[in-house]
Amino acid sequence: MEKRSFKIPVWLIYSVAFAVVITATFGLLRFEGLTNIWRVDGIAQHFPILKEFYGILHGTVHQSLFSWSWNLGLGADQMTSFAYYVVGDPFAYLIALFPADKIELGYQLLTIVRLYAVGLSFLALARQLRFKRAGSLLGALIYTFNGFTFYVSFHHPFFLLAPFFFPLLCLGVDKIYQGKSFLWLTGFTALVLICNIYFSYLLGLGALVFAIARYADLKRRGELVRSFPKSLGYFAATVALALAVASVILLPTLLAMMSSSRTGSATFANGLSLYPLVYYLNLPNALFNTTGTMYYWDVIGTGALSFVAVVWTFRHFKDHIALNVTLILIALGVLVPAFAAFMNVMSTPSNRWLLLASLPLALAVASFTDSLESLTTKDFKWFIIAATGFLILLFVGNGFTFLLRPSHYLSYGCLFIFMVILSYGYMRSMNGLPFKTMLLALVGLNAIAIGTSFYSTNFNASVAYNEIPTGSATSWAKNFFDGADKFLKKYDKSFYRTSMMSNYDILDTAGNNIPMLLGTHTIESYFSVQNGAVNNFNKQLDNNQQTMNDPTSDANNRTTMLNLLGVKYVFARRDDVALRRSFPYGFKLVRNKQGKMVKFSNRTVYKLENHSSTVLLKNQNALPLAYMQTRQLNSSSYNKLSGNDKEQALLTGAKVDHQVAGVKTTKATSASKPMSYTVKSLSEPITTLAQLIRYRLTKNNDLRVDHLDVNKYSDAQLVKYFAKSAKLGHVSKRVNKLLTENAAMVTKNNAENANGLKKVTSDVAGNHQAYQLEIKNPQRYRNSELYLQIKGIKINQTTTQSKLTQLSNRLTLLDEPTTPALKVTHWRYVLNHPSFGGYLMSMNTSTSSNNLIQLGYNNMSDYEQKGSATINLGYSSRKVARRLINICFSGEDSISFKSVKLVAVPFNRSYETKIHRLQNQGLKKLKVTNNTVSGVSTTKQNAILTTSIPYSTGWHLTVDGKATPTQKVNTGFVGASVKGGTHRIKLTYETPGLAVGKWLTRIGGVIFIGIFLAETVLVILRKRRPDNQRKRH
Repeated sequence: MEKRSFKIPVWLIYSVAFAVVITATFGLLRFEGLTNIWRVDGIAQHFPILKEFYGILHGTVHQSLFSWSWNLGLGADQMTSFAYYVVGDPFAYLIALFPADKIELGYQLLTIVRLYAVGLSFLALARQLRFKRAGSLLGALIYTFNGFTFYVSFHHPFFLLAPFFFPLLCLGVDKIYQGKSFLWLTGFTALVLICNIYFSYLLGLGALVFAIARYADLKRRGELVRSFPKSLGYFAATVALALAVASVILLPTLLAMMSSSRTGSATFANGLSLYPLVYYLNLPNALFNTTGTMYYWDVIGTGALSFVAVVWTFRHFKDHIALNVTLILIALGVLVPAFAAFMNVMSTPSNRWLLLASLPLALAVASFTDSLESLTTKDFKWFIIAATGFLILLFVGNGFTFLLRPSHYLSYGCLFIFMVILSYGYMRSMNGLPFKTMLLALVGLNAIAIGTSFYSTNFNASVAYNEIPTGSATSWAKNFFDGADKFLKKYDKSFYRTSMMSNYDILDTAGNNIPMLLGTHTIESYFSVQNGAVNNFNKQLDNNQQTMNDPTSDANNRTTMLNLLGVKYVFARRDDVALRRSFPYGFKLVRNKQGKMVKFSNRTVYKLENHSSTVLLKNQNALPLAYMQTRQLNSSSYNKLSGNDKEQALLTGAKVDHQVAGVKTTKATSASKPMSYTVKSLSEPITTLAQLIRYRLTKNNDLRVDHLDVNKYSDAQLVKYFAKSAKLGHVSKRVNKLLTENAAMVTKNNAENANGLKKVTSDVAGNHQAYQLEIKNPQRYRNSELYLQIKGIKINQTTTQSKLTQLSNRLTLLDEPTTPALKVTHWRYVLNHPSFGGYLMSMNTSTSSNNLIQLGYNNMSDYEQKGSATINLGYSSRKVARRLINICFSGEDSISFKSVKLVAVPFNRSYETKIHRLQNQGLKKLKVTNNTVSGVSTTKQNAILTTSIPYSTGWHLTVDGKATPTQKVNTGFVGASVKGGTHRIKLTYETPGLAVGKWLTRIGGVIFIGIFLAETVLVILRKRRPDNQRKRH
């Protein structure tokens, strides 16, 4: 009897190797007391969403997945908001197995489980493609551990689903070509469609490319079992059946996406035809590393063995033509922003599609590993040539230097060691255990090198700041408001909304979802899919904080916006009270029975707290969630108003898209008052010899005179006594030229700003100038909210040459030597720190501060070019007359404006009358639940039901039990026409597309099961047929 040699299953070897790499990477993070919860999206988005999802699964948050939630900003559909993150993620449901106090641990372990599954899916594909054991194993490790998977593991863990599903889709495609059941591809496609609509688009394109390449390869080899027409028919059946099966999730999500803030908002490819030069220079290093500055998601970071394998496949081009053509297309696609934008659902030029590139790279490794015995000396020659060429590109791209991060040397060291090991195998034996062990160990070591470059503070100093310490996320989710949220639940049993002062949250993110966990109905939310109508409302009112991911934010603390949105309470820092910072009009400190301010002591949360106690402000002017407007605004007059005046006009009438019969139309008028001001420069550019002397004697270490106070001397004395000390006994032509240019800049800028702020600029050394606006007759604008209305914003973008010139000018003014080596250093620095068209403009008064932020076109989430802005400078009470506004900016060289108006929005009896009238017209007996809003309206005349419920076709209205059509009011909210009299109003919500989606899923499920059973029966009959035939003979 022949003995069979026992072989350890490949998946088991992979599992052991996986455990070793994870221990050395994730374990290191744990050892340093950190988690893989990112300080940006991790704590603001992913962790709170997973925690809320846990509550939904356990039924502890009294919130169904398929319902409306008032905890998602102004309110949103729970399922479609979460669909991008957890709803279709099969691994996310495992969080239900963890104790309630171990969700933070669950977050980290589920990331590891997803990463483990990525490798298993590749092993499944490798088996389908008939790779050998060694090729399958090394390909799986290369596919599992690369820059992209490590990057998303501690930034966006759910992104690991894409590399998990991609090999499975390819497996399903190949089964069709091999004459097998199309249900494999149908099932995987349905799972992807349920998982994430963005991944569906991206992986669909990836699977299409694989299908074409695989067909061409099988056709060339003569291994195609099923003809192209038949395969095409099965592909069509797959898509149709998968769409039906996934419809219960897919259809509502697709409808939500089509009406979201992103639809039509993003500028295609951020307006780029080519990437900035720094992107291309960074590409060689990005091939192996991703810990440096990342541009446009150029995350590759593959193992060094991939490089060798790709060189080998190109060396044997015809044998791997389909794979090589795919790799060439990937290389070309990386160079063009339009391609990245196309792959990113026709939006920003984000190269997240590079996750697809990991598969052909891993397949190249598998092919190469399975063909090691056929290596020749010519192959090694090309390995050396390619490595040398790569190092030259790396040298050039890095600014003609090999000065790299320590972790990068590890990656390039692995490339060198791979060459040595392959040479050893070539001379000895490729089948020997020592060679295989060394190869596997080095692949593992390379994976650890990539991982530790992310997770080790020895290689990545930013880890300690970027990753949340163990326990902090859990603590912050409970103590975000220092317990003020628990007080509110006892203090006020009615339905209310809350907001925060702009400086309350310290995170550098577009928004924050932590308040979602605390049931405070905070108007701020942070999701990839946001209500498009609400986004348009914020744009129309020129909300300075509007972004696609968080349209409303805290409404820039604008009084009337907060009132319109029904904000009853605001969380503020205790030190803002001590500093007498301004709060929105009508918001008063919550006090106890003794009249003392209610204060909530700061609850320490390591690295996340705002280091201040919390106080509550209560708003006496908040409008009800639903009220009746007896007038409608004239659209023509409304559209001509500024954002400030539009929000005031909404207090006098409802803004509707179509005029409502029987409701009086009123003209929208301006309520703001223009304010006169003068502009003064606060900066002192160096324009005279005395200023330059003072500058050199204080800034130049070689010329500085100890214990000399240059400010004690007049300009004449400085020139007389210290000119020679400052090496200005004889002033060079170049120095005179710079002084003249600075003086000309000052003169020109003063003239430009003589009749209002028109331009903020920089001097010859690149120093940004500061400005001060002085209000004329400030006492006239007490009891008002102050605003800067900026229109016609244009930037003078900093160029490489202008930045180099500024650095050179600075050295000249300091009298510091400009050596060739220093010029190269400056050139290298400027190339690696380019301008992306972004800037920050800060405005400060004695009681408030605000910012105008223009994100650069390297931002892949919220980039929108701002042509205008409305900046809230806070409320000025009757006792305070603010006179001065200080302005400074950073980023670009200069910014010009068509106009900068300073206006005051008064709050007086007329304003109070408008507010109280609408409050009195609110629905009586108002009742708010997850999916219903009901009450009683009483008006003597026809009116418009006006709400601050985000508009959705899922809201259905009945008036006295009769169905009544809804319409959009105030641009972003649910409304309707209601006749005069007393009526029972009831709004009921159902997720749009859910009912139809359920039916389609049922039909698709029945068809899927029917085909599966039929195929199973056919397989059984085919197996039995030969036995029956033998019995007959």
